[in-house]
Amino acid sequence: MEKEITFLVIVDESPEMYKALRYAAQRSSRNNGRVALLYTFDTLEFSHWKAVEDIAEAESREKAESKIKDVQTFLLEFNSKKPKKFIMKGDRIECITNFLKENKFISNLVLASSSEKSSSDPLINAFTGKFRSSLSVPLTIIPQNLSEEEIDKLSSIN
Repeated sequence: MEKEITFLVIVDESPEMYKALRYAAQRSSRNNGRVALLYTFDTLEFSHWKAVEDIAEAESREKAESKIKDVQTFLLEFNSKKPKKFIMKGDRIECITNFLKENKFISNLVLASSSEKSSSDPLINAFTGKFRSSLSVPLTIIPQNLSEEEIDKLSSIN
């Protein structure tokens, strides 16, 4: 049996994430594949107040689940397969690289560049720079200046 193509999108609060989602959802739909969603949040250290740390972590996890639910609704407009959903705690780059090492079903990592001049696109910089050798799958970068129509056209190419 052929491996299902799975596109990984990193879920966050950035507006460009929706460009990556749109591309991944349509590409996966055309290839009978699926999208995997990964939301990461930082570890909060309140070593002498464990109860506060637990509450903060629970709030972060609740926020992650809510965001993933919203993103899933968006994805289902383009692909009828429900996405695989993951939440990890820790350094974002470390979480992504560990996730890719542990989950061999991922076929492609999809990121979108920011339209903000002040933004440095930390994930793109990391995975095209210092951490490029840690990637075990192709990286697709959606340019910030692509319109929805252009993304749709690109995602329909086999």
